[in-house]
Amino acid sequence: MGVIDGRTWLEHLSPDTCWELLAATPVGRIGVINDSAPEIYPVNHVVDRQTLVFRTDPGTKLRGLLRSPSVCYQIDGIDPRNATGWSVLVKGRAVQIQEPGEVRAASELPLEYWSLGDKAHWIRIVPAQVTGRRIWSRTPPGDDESRRDEPSADESGRDGPSDDA
Repeated sequence: MGVIDGRTWLEHLSPDTCWELLAATPVGRIGVINDSAPEIYPVNHVVDRQTLVFRTDPGTKLRGLLRSPSVCYQIDGIDPRNATGWSVLVKGRAVQIQEPGEVRAASELPLEYWSLGDKAHWIRIVPAQVTGRRIWSRTPPGDDESRRDEPSADESGRDGPSDDA
């Protein structure tokens, strides 16, 4: 388990946990700059040697990636019923895979598509930073049932709920 902030109950996930979640979650959202405005697109990805690989067709997403390769990529899991969830954010650089040997190697990765059609362009996100956090609703796992309420002002150092979700 990562470090849990006693004030907000946000757990800061370890890099290993972030990569495990990235490998287990087949769809994420990529944020790109397109014509000086941010845009977000869902894509299927696969983890390859601590990078992310996906395919795309020509269009606004690819144009944005090629013009401004600094990107962020986010995956998450949310349980609204229990008010819990987690999120992983990858900040890095998108690189088009073009060298024939790299394209062959990428084509052998277990990348599964949810949308129809063959995507002509392979993209690799080379991370500069990978961070993650998990929010616990009332009590982090392992705490006893008697502590099911949020921390008091004495425990948290604050009077009200956190706005860090």
